[in-house]
Amino acid sequence: MINKDEKTIEKLINIGFFGYDAEKIANITGIKLDEVKKQLADENSQINKLMKKGRDVADYLIDLKLFEQAKNGNIQAMEKLDYRKRIRK
Repeated sequence: MINKDEKTIEKLINIGFFGYDAEKIANITGIKLDEVKKQLADENSQINKLMKKGRDVADYLIDLKLFEQAKNGNIQAMEKLDYRKRIRK
């Protein structure tokens, strides 16, 4: 089990977007490397859930920014948003 303090939780959510490996996660959070590896191997673990949340929130924020640009007529943003939607399917 990892330390559930707010800073560690926030770090893991942010790390989720960057796709860092186990060693980097351990160095950033101070969680033992063997614990990080164990939790990364378990898709129902706290670390995996927090990192997935980070990826999902980051995807949302990127899509939202592209959407705002597309509404203002930015053709490249429209194309990029459309591409991101297609690869998710």
